[in-house]
Amino acid sequence: MAIRVALALVTLAFGSIAGGAVAAGDRKAYLRDFEFIDETVRSRAAAIESKKVDWKRHAARLRKKFAECASDEEHLRNCMELIAGLRDSHSDVTRVHVKGVDLPGKFDGLYGAALDFAWDDGKFVLRSVKEGHARAAQLAEGSVLVGVGGEPAWLAFARDRARIERWFGISSLHSLYGSLSNRLLPFGDAQQLELALLEPGGDVATVTVSRWGPGGKAHYPFDVEVPEGVEYADGAVSTMLRTKWSPKVGYLRITGGMNRETCDAFHAALDALAGMEALVLDCRWMGGGGDASAWEMAGRFFPDGVDNGRNGRIEASGATRFEGPVVLLQNETMVSSAETFTWAMTETDRAVSVGRPTGGWGIIPNVVSCPSGMLDLRIGVNDRPTPIRGVHTEGVGWPPDVLVPWGPVLCAEPDPVRSVGMDVLAVLHAGESVKEVRAAFGRLFAGEHDAFVKGLAKVGREVTGFDPARLAKKIEDDLKGELDLELDLARLDGARAPDAVQGEERIERLVARAKAAGLSKKASALQKLWRGRKAEAAAQAAWVDLVTTSDGGPDEKAVKAYLSKHGRTVTGRAVKDLARGR
Repeated sequence: MAIRVALALVTLAFGSIAGGAVAAGDRKAYLRDFEFIDETVRSRAAAIESKKVDWKRHAARLRKKFAECASDEEHLRNCMELIAGLRDSHSDVTRVHVKGVDLPGKFDGLYGAALDFAWDDGKFVLRSVKEGHARAAQLAEGSVLVGVGGEPAWLAFARDRARIERWFGISSLHSLYGSLSNRLLPFGDAQQLELALLEPGGDVATVTVSRWGPGGKAHYPFDVEVPEGVEYADGAVSTMLRTKWSPKVGYLRITGGMNRETCDAFHAALDALAGMEALVLDCRWMGGGGDASAWEMAGRFFPDGVDNGRNGRIEASGATRFEGPVVLLQNETMVSSAETFTWAMTETDRAVSVGRPTGGWGIIPNVVSCPSGMLDLRIGVNDRPTPIRGVHTEGVGWPPDVLVPWGPVLCAEPDPVRSVGMDVLAVLHAGESVKEVRAAFGRLFAGEHDAFVKGLAKVGREVTGFDPARLAKKIEDDLKGELDLELDLARLDGARAPDAVQGEERIERLVARAKAAGLSKKASALQKLWRGRKAEAAAQAAWVDLVTTSDGGPDEKAVKAYLSKHGRTVTGRAVKDLARGR
């Protein structure tokens, strides 16, 4: 009996512009496009070397498709699949000059159920639930998604990841899942989907959710990430906050990409904060575009300009410059020139950054047109390093100075990243240097809680509203909760077994933090459980490879070969049950 794991391809139309430049079914034209793309990539694409892409093998596999292609639509799909092999999000099809074609879309079949999930190196953590959600009482923030539609979450998401990887370049998984955070769930054509979530405390809750939220609307992180009373506007928004340690704390959120319109909105939003003493610069979800805009916006924070390494200088810009303390909030959706802006503010030591690593789109593209005239492409040609430190961020992103974990205590807060950012800003406002603040909060989130409290005891006495001991206790409780949750997760089996392939770095970080905090017993137990999953990781990886690379799913022969090698694992036993028709 063959096992059929369908990889549904629901398509989304590209905007059509003009009629085809060649006759439909012109295989010579299709092959000319292939040869052009192949030669351009071989001679110019940076990913071949920097990401160790076996382009020769990938192109050879697809050449036959171009030679046998019978329609423009099929040809455009072939071009998408060919370029996606670079595994570079800056390399893709940018414009299609053919009418009436339906091409694959990144979000095909994906809906959010009015939930927002954070990707944490192999696990999906429920970050927030839309206000008024019908299942709010059954959904605990900080829970880990372990089952989707009756199968393990790792398999459900691996299937969709393979679909996306086939058609679109992916620079990093944290960038991909960051962009899918509120549209993550694979509904397909279904209106409802069953989820299994491991809750803080160890129970597994099963809940059925609808693809849309209250009133048929999606859930957008902006709704919970901005201070009360701030409404969305294109480009940038700002407001003045009153805190216990200052009545004039500016908050500025950049909502657009790096272009002229966003620059103008940014200047206006910053001008509206005249008289502020400190600034929260919220860059989460800001878009890419042009580096010139990033440098210009950064220029508002350097009265005399500043050296920018191999990129020359960041020149002062705008009518006035802000010289006070700045905290920059960042996340995984910030890519390309949005990352350039984070370099401008943090490599120069102008700001302390808080949040998660940026997306890691470090290879810069050039646009080319194919000989057929049917489509334009971007090809990533320059794996550029950061201007001052010379770091290559492609695939890994730019790390924050203060990495905020997704533990259950912090996830229970409306916006833990902004909350931590405000504490960091309070210490900067008290006169501590950027270097000192980075070191202090680095100790806090490394598990050295007592050292954090001792180091900032004086600031705690002098700054109203900032209590280092209380903050350290919260972070310690969050660490304990995350450690317990990981132990419970590692013990799950069957259709709720965790992803054993991803997450090694996550576990290493958590174990190191736990040992530094004096939680060595639990840390060692987690290490032992994780090491026991190595056979499971191999079984999961092999099964994912089978179900995502064979049309219609693996046949009986392939399943038999799989079971001979992995049949004794949890994954292998589950596959065996499927083969028996259970």
